[in-house]
Amino acid sequence: MAHELSPPPLRPLTERLLAALPGPAALWIALWALVPWANAGANLLFDTERTSAVWEQSDALIVLNYAALSVGVVVTLWGARRIAHRLEALRTAATGDVFVGDLREHFRELNSARGPLALALAASVAFGGAALVGEGLGPALLRGATWLVLGIALWTFVWAYASLQLGLYRLGRAALRPDSRSPDLGLQLRPLGGVAFVGLWMLLVWLVPVLLTALEDVVGVVIGGIVIVAALATFFLSLLGLHRQLVKAKTAELELARELYAQAYEPVRTERTLDALERQRGLLGAADSLQKHARELHDWPIDEGTFARVLTITTSVVAMAVARVILDPLGL
Repeated sequence: MAHELSPPPLRPLTERLLAALPGPAALWIALWALVPWANAGANLLFDTERTSAVWEQSDALIVLNYAALSVGVVVTLWGARRIAHRLEALRTAATGDVFVGDLREHFRELNSARGPLALALAASVAFGGAALVGEGLGPALLRGATWLVLGIALWTFVWAYASLQLGLYRLGRAALRPDSRSPDLGLQLRPLGGVAFVGLWMLLVWLVPVLLTALEDVVGVVIGGIVIVAALATFFLSLLGLHRQLVKAKTAELELARELYAQAYEPVRTERTLDALERQRGLLGAADSLQKHARELHDWPIDEGTFARVLTITTSVVAMAVARVILDPLGL
């Protein structure tokens, strides 16, 4: 009898590249993070630094922008790997027993190499083409090569984040195992909300500093606001299906509790005696317990603390954007 092959382990492109390179991965991550500074030095060598919008800002913002890019490289390299490892860990945890089939199958796009490479190449051609028109062949090759190297790291994380959101959406529509509609369903699905939150805050940690240091005042605030809204929208939309699964399970438990109440009170209504009520005490207790537990079930696969952290991150980013608009005209 043929056995169905399980999906391959989830490993994003950058993790496979780092594993294939000789030496420790930390060394290659550090070298990868230095690419923006190498690009800055080469720009000075070509004497083209004043043609870039980044170099038209204050010296402090220029340094912060390159530092943000370096931090972004580290965050995205670590983040793509973190998302994959968290999802792999869920396969062997209670969450992996909730859905029919292998959990990895829902996140299969995360293993794609063509997607991130195509996006990185497109960004490289776009940046290089713009430099070719305005600056010449040498700066064009430099900028194109720089954004190809950076793009592999950045776009692999974006691809991993999008694959995570798509996988969570699929799980929201996936079939549950017959024995998974239990009082523990909320706890079993909560780690999925945790992975979604990890992806969200890593996306913001990477993008927001770059946007706040690289763009002009109003443009930066507008684009930063769009990024925040899009990130929050994908975060909640990806969990909407799981929310519906939990609401359905909660409704089923409440309906069962109501049925038990009806069964318990039927003899009492018929006989109208204390003895009848005493005989049904056990069934009434079970109905009370079931109803209480059902009402305590969370409707979302995330806890109140995660909601608070999402709100804190959002308000902090908005505050930084507004502060830049206020302080920049003052030269601060």
